Amino acid sequence: MRLTQPPPRRDQEVALIPLINVVFLLLIFFMIVGTIAPTDALPIDPPVSREGQATEPDPVQLLIDADGRIALNGELIRADQLTTALAESLKPAETPDTPLNLTLKADGALVMVELRALLTQLRALGVERVRLLARQD
Repeated sequence: MRLTQPPPRRDQEVALIPLINVVFLLLIFFMIVGTIAPTDALPIDPPVSREGQATEPDPVQLLIDADGRIALNGELIRADQLTTALAESLKPAETPDTPLNLTLKADGALVMVELRALLTQLRALGVERVRLLARQD
């Protein structure tokens, strides 16, 4: 009759090592494959929309916050530089039939007069379509 217990089996400990390896490999895979969205150049809280659909933003993105600060394609610019920077960013494509498009992300607290002045300036530069981004409710 044995009164002592047999030593614990080492096979149980060894069986966990491949599982740990698989978990770390999955973690590395998702870190590499996953995309992280870049943050905006300005903190913006866009207005809320109950209708509409998600679309891909145009290559030219204009941000304007509640204080009227402006960022074009992720870079802060002064208001007096806006026309020059937009004209350079919105250069017509090689084909003259290509419309000039722009995505505008404005803060919900922005004064409408400033937004209207910006839209007028965009029209003068030849922008044919402006997408105004909003949060879905």
